[in-house]
Amino acid sequence: MGTFLYPTNAELTAILQEKLPVRTLDDAIFEIMPIEDDDASLVMWEQEDNYVGLMSLRGFDGQPSRVSRVGIKQYQMLPGVYGDYIQLDETELTLGRATGSFGQPIDIQNLVVRRQDQLLNRAIDRLRYIGWTLVAEGTFSVPTPDGQVIHSDSFTLQSYAASVAWTTSATATPLKDFRSVRLLGRGKGVAFGAGSVAYMSQVTFNSLVSNTNANDIAGRRVTGLLAPLNLEEVNQIMLGEALPTVQIYDEGYLADDGSFVPFLPDGRVVVVGKRPAGQRVAAFKMTRNATNPNASPGMYNKVIDRGEDSVPRLIEVHMGFNGGPAIYYPSAIVKMSV
Repeated sequence: MGTFLYPTNAELTAILQEKLPVRTLDDAIFEIMPIEDDDASLVMWEQEDNYVGLMSLRGFDGQPSRVSRVGIKQYQMLPGVYGDYIQLDETELTLGRATGSFGQPIDIQNLVVRRQDQLLNRAIDRLRYIGWTLVAEGTFSVPTPDGQVIHSDSFTLQSYAASVAWTTSATATPLKDFRSVRLLGRGKGVAFGAGSVAYMSQVTFNSLVSNTNANDIAGRRVTGLLAPLNLEEVNQIMLGEALPTVQIYDEGYLADDGSFVPFLPDGRVVVVGKRPAGQRVAAFKMTRNATNPNASPGMYNKVIDRGEDSVPRLIEVHMGFNGGPAIYYPSAIVKMSV
């Protein structure tokens, strides 16, 4: 039988991953689209049509005018069914060692928790991917591992395209573009002024602050004429004109090949407006799931120890959810191509 030899004068140190795992919902998309449990298998909502017209003049002894009542539109969202599992086999359960040690056995519970963390990271990244893709493009589609698309949806968001790309720093007009976006709130019951937020990647923001057009934002510096623009200064300018506040968002996920994929593409700005009473414009609905007790909504988490029924011992760590996004006020979101 082979003998395991370990160096006696070496120290093995466990360090964090290069890209830290995401284990909480601390992401801007969950401010735009908070997670809500919905104890149903199909999500539906209704919305009255807009009220139109002005009250008619009756005059003394005149008859009031009859007004037709508004209609109601019904919408529905068919949730997607998501789930992964990780297998802990006999080899890992028997020979596994604690990370950062040469020979210290690892507790099975610790193995399970680490795999739960891995699956939770994948689940949250999936939620973030769906949310950001939807608000940036107006549509999303998710294929199964064999390439079949069975979960997709689209919403008619407002759009705006800059006449000059922001990368053309000498003639681009980002300030004028945001002024034009603000006008898109007219008649929509939403404001794209103070209280609204414009999300963009660091690359897009770099183009914004590199602007040299003296007839636009470059001519509105609040400090010295030669001082470069920065986020604080940009937002001072935006605040002074009652325009959306800029927020840099540069998150993404690692694809299976290890490449970094940003959630919000470069050259795309997502402006989320403010409803009059602060109503949520969207939500990510977690729907009923038969794997949960009483088929309740929300994410499921299940550990199955198959060693009781078979040899060799095998443990499966499962996690998943049923759900999808719902945008209640599509006109409250503007996808800008800049």
